Amino acid sequence: MVFYQARKAFKTEEEAEDFTQEVFLKAYESLSTFRGAAQFSTWIFQIAKFQLSKEFRKKKISVKPFDSTEHEFAESKTISVVEEIHQEQTHGILRDMIAKLPKSYQLPIILHYFENKPLKEISSELNIKLNTIKSHISRGKELIRKWWKHEID
Repeated sequence: MVFYQARKAFKTEEEAEDFTQEVFLKAYESLSTFRGAAQFSTWIFQIAKFQLSKEFRKKKISVKPFDSTEHEFAESKTISVVEEIHQEQTHGILRDMIAKLPKSYQLPIILHYFENKPLKEISSELNIKLNTIKSHISRGKELIRKWWKHEID
């Protein structure tokens, strides 16, 4: 499944084979993070989508614009599609990480960052001291940073 999708994304079969090998290596290295919430094949496919996004980001940096404005326009549309895919994947990964957080960290983060509630209001709503709310948000963010670093390495 990964190789089939890679063949569509890359120009040569060799590039697709290399990419597929990288995906399975990444999956092996990340095996301890597989929670079993989804099928194993779905999990590997998500890794492949993320790695593909990383691959396109690398190539985007090395691409030099052509002199022709037509080519620049086509290139910018391609880059924006890749960025859109990457952003969607990033949001999905972030949602998964927030879902993995302990409930005591998860709820204050959701209320503050996604529902834009002030910390005092969250404290009052959850009947938890303000400093405890701040601490839970800080610890939750630190866990997400740690997981994120592991995800993109």
